[in-house]
Amino acid sequence: MEAFDNNHDVQDIAARMFEALARCFPICSASDEFHYFPQVQSLKEDWSRWDDFSQEAVEEIADKLLAWEEDLARLAKNMSGQDTLIDISMLCQVAQTVREQLTEVRFHETQPTLYLTIACVGLADALDQDPAAWEDRVRGLPAFLDKARMNLVHIPSLFRDLGLEMAGATRSWLSSIRHIRSGLKPVLMALEGFEDHLRRISICDNFLLAPELLERIVCNHMGCAAGMEDVREELEHEIRETQEIMSEEARRLDPGHSWQEIYKSIPLPSLPEDGLVGLYHDAVLELGQHCLEQGLVSTDLFSSCPVRVEPVPFYLSAIRSAAAYSIPPGHPPCGGTFFILDVDDPEKLQEILQPDWRMLTAHETYPGHHLLDASRWNLKKALRRPIEFPLYYEGWACFAEELLSHTGYFKGPADRLLLARRRFWRAVRGRVDLDIQTGMDLFTAACLLEQAGMSKNQAASVVRKYALKPGYQLCYTIGRRRFRDIYERFGRDGPRDFTQKVLPLGEIGFGNLEKVLSK
Repeated sequence: MEAFDNNHDVQDIAARMFEALARCFPICSASDEFHYFPQVQSLKEDWSRWDDFSQEAVEEIADKLLAWEEDLARLAKNMSGQDTLIDISMLCQVAQTVREQLTEVRFHETQPTLYLTIACVGLADALDQDPAAWEDRVRGLPAFLDKARMNLVHIPSLFRDLGLEMAGATRSWLSSIRHIRSGLKPVLMALEGFEDHLRRISICDNFLLAPELLERIVCNHMGCAAGMEDVREELEHEIRETQEIMSEEARRLDPGHSWQEIYKSIPLPSLPEDGLVGLYHDAVLELGQHCLEQGLVSTDLFSSCPVRVEPVPFYLSAIRSAAAYSIPPGHPPCGGTFFILDVDDPEKLQEILQPDWRMLTAHETYPGHHLLDASRWNLKKALRRPIEFPLYYEGWACFAEELLSHTGYFKGPADRLLLARRRFWRAVRGRVDLDIQTGMDLFTAACLLEQAGMSKNQAASVVRKYALKPGYQLCYTIGRRRFRDIYERFGRDGPRDFTQKVLPLGEIGFGNLEKVLSK
């Protein structure tokens, strides 16, 4: 009876925690754009509510989160069931991470792009709703931007500049939809006031976090479960390992030429009439069919949860530097969207469409993000559906690419070179992320990305955006290495068995996953 009561208490805490976060931060919590928040919606949806980052609201929710952490810790002491202990550990990590982000990292006091992203996502969500929902959401936006100005008092110049760039993109987007949606005049006026505030705001040069806080983000918030120096060593090891693989595969393909030369010589596909969207759409279907045949995805999930392919929304172009995937919360899942960078300019197209475009599709859709997210929202255990962790999320998608080598989809030296090059590229990005956060200037960081193969303009752009999410670029390499290690120890029965064991658990973290697979 005691075990049942404890388990019921855990579910009750989860429900209250999720509802409190959804009420205080309805847009951050409902969207997967904000990776520290669980993806939850309030039981009573109120389109007039916007996220509340006022000091009073932040202190109140932080106190609640700390109390729930303490309650969960007490329950764990009297718990013996592994499944419920995993639930507790997941809830504690969510609570602690959100609490520390709000009270110690405090990006809501330094990043204008946070508020602009919330504004755009909030309006975009209401676009597909009935007119009353749109009117409620639009009516509350000017007040939300006014409160944002009160929080943004003294900020890094880099964040100010990124905010002004995104404000311009947001204004253009809002102007483009005025003919289909009413009530935007007050919003545009509020946005203009927000921009004026940014132009006059007190600024500083330094955007770096305190070293001990950065260490906590890397180790706990991202989930690396390792210190900065250990993570840096792993990144360096990955860079050396992938360089050796690429050189070896280059010798197989064309002795006497470097892997960089061979990479550039790999032919790109001809575009169908509907361009990049059509190319990626066909690739998604082919990958999905392959995963279906290999038993990585069930027929029911494949048919009921499709992938749409769309260009990255214009309003997110100021903070998006690459393709992305998104799925709305809901059980059962009804489908997700693969957002791609799309352009009409042939020269820019050459920069966007790379020889590894099939690996990119696998990463974002099957068997990567889409399969992981669709499986998560299809879980029987409701408590785990809204929870995702950056290291697990990005790690699975990176590992999923090479999982296709084990199923025979990617094969031969050219594919092995491309897969190694993606690993190399992510490790360099992770190292640059760490270097930026520990004092390297952005110009030098951009040069490192350029030396690794990125164009000069793109490198200069993305390093600035990396600064908005300290530690996130580590998740690709470190997460892949964690999954690879677990697969080597517990994947002896092959991709199908491994996938069918891992995905029905939810994003439980690597320590918990190892315990489950060890049984």
